[in-house]
Amino acid sequence: MVQEMKNNAGDGPKLYVCSTPVGNLSDVSYRLLDILRSVDVVACEDTRHTRKLLTHFDIHPDQLISYHQHNEQARTGFVERIWEEGRSIALVSDAGTPLLSDPGAVLVDLAITREIPVIPIPGPSALLASLVGSGLPLTPFVYLGFAPRQGSAAKAWLAPFLSVEATFVLYESPHRLHATLQVLLEQLGDRPGVLAKELTKQHETFVRGTLSELVEYTEEKDARGEYVILVDNRGGHAEPENDQARMEEAVAFVEARVASGERHKSAVLEAAEKYGVNRRTLYNETLP
Repeated sequence: MVQEMKNNAGDGPKLYVCSTPVGNLSDVSYRLLDILRSVDVVACEDTRHTRKLLTHFDIHPDQLISYHQHNEQARTGFVERIWEEGRSIALVSDAGTPLLSDPGAVLVDLAITREIPVIPIPGPSALLASLVGSGLPLTPFVYLGFAPRQGSAAKAWLAPFLSVEATFVLYESPHRLHATLQVLLEQLGDRPGVLAKELTKQHETFVRGTLSELVEYTEEKDARGEYVILVDNRGGHAEPENDQARMEEAVAFVEARVASGERHKSAVLEAAEKYGVNRRTLYNETLP
């Protein structure tokens, strides 16, 4: 059955899905402030975090409630009563746009099922900010969210996308950054990549390079803050057999050069460029 809803037709209960600043409070929109001042309930991941935003703009909603991945189902009855009373709810995450690796999908589904208008209030998004600042092609892109914590699970999760010609976008925490980059390098090959962190803040940083270079960079740097990882997965999808054959040739090349007196590191650099293989993997494969 087709469902057509006029989101802004008259009064009555509504669900506003609100994008909030990812760091710089100056990115707030006038429309967002109007909505937060007008709704009856603000549902947020962390009331302490959102209260700071509301206080900064002198906004005092009737009710500020927590709404996160651990209580989405438990909040269902409360939310339904709010709508039955004809009142409206604004959903916000700690930063950026809700539902993008943040809670909210259950609430949106519930609203649609009950024919409550779902009104997006667009605004800041780490996903879009990182894309436009990355220098990588923007279309098409695939948002992958957070990788699974276990390496084997991460590989299985990434498998359906290996041959997809697009820019991949992932979110990652600092303590998982290096491991996730290693999985991407192993599964995708040494492709162009970008790390973005502290978006919209004073220390906003973009780090650009190949995946192998980013692996090396994160091995040497103390990662802090939340990261966006972007990878250009276009072109050059070689069959695994070809990858293995190139690696074997590169190993033989390095061994021959080292036997002739060349330094191991310089032989690896030369072979990695010549055969198009991962430099760090080749280095480890040819250690004495």
